[in-house]
Amino acid sequence: MKPILIKNTSSPNLSFTIEERIKPHFSVPYHFHNEYELTAILKGRGSRFVGNHISSFDNSDMVLIGKNLPHHWHNDKGASHSNEEVKAIILKFDADFNGVRLFDLPENYQIQKVLEKASSGLRIVGETFNKLVSLMQSLLTAKGPDRISLLLKILYEIAVSDNLEVLSNQNHIPANKSNDYDNDRMNRVYEYIMNNYLEEISLSKVAEIACMNEAAFCKYFKKRYNKTLMQVVNEIRINYACKELLKDDANITEVCYQSGFNTFSNFAKTFKKITGTNPREYKMKIKKLEK
Repeated sequence: MKPILIKNTSSPNLSFTIEERIKPHFSVPYHFHNEYELTAILKGRGSRFVGNHISSFDNSDMVLIGKNLPHHWHNDKGASHSNEEVKAIILKFDADFNGVRLFDLPENYQIQKVLEKASSGLRIVGETFNKLVSLMQSLLTAKGPDRISLLLKILYEIAVSDNLEVLSNQNHIPANKSNDYDNDRMNRVYEYIMNNYLEEISLSKVAEIACMNEAAFCKYFKKRYNKTLMQVVNEIRINYACKELLKDDANITEVCYQSGFNTFSNFAKTFKKITGTNPREYKMKIKKLEK
């Protein structure tokens, strides 16, 4: 499996698209496209893949995706089938608006620069996240010239924000320029991890899937993702554990083993390293917030 090209089509009466999605799960596969994309996750939890960056996401995740940058949001295993399991607003636009290069105008220089940075994926947090969600919600119902002004306002807020995190490192190659064999190899690894992270993950098995010896694979994976294989697997497992701990009847010890860990001490140590708190404190903190 490799990231697939998705060709987006918009209405002839609209120069870009924005939509609200409320679904049981993310249904779009690992993919890329020629448009820029701003995705705001308002409800949902799982793992996010952007270029060569892998991390978890929750109810306040927002990323600006550059052109031809492979990406995918993956729900946690065991997610419920509620119609509100995932809620997101997705904005897609091109640099060419029916022949008009809007972002090339001198007044839009700052926007042009931030779109260049988006080639690596930009996570948007803090106060900027809240501002952009409000603007995106307004854009959902806007008509006529208001759509263009709101789009420019959204991009300008990103361009002048200090609340940005670059996701994919310099080793990332755009999907339309990367080697097909390399894409296939890493996507076989990706598929194996996402199908088996709640079970034992064998380095030898993963290296075999990548058609490499263990030492070469470890070096290759670390260079590509800036993390070891087990760091990535543990982040995905802890994210799953966080979701399970939200349940009223959750038993922390049971969640430990359900999440793929063999010992409670390793689970607790990894949990605190990734979340900054231990599982019990995390569960108590969430319960207080719900009151």
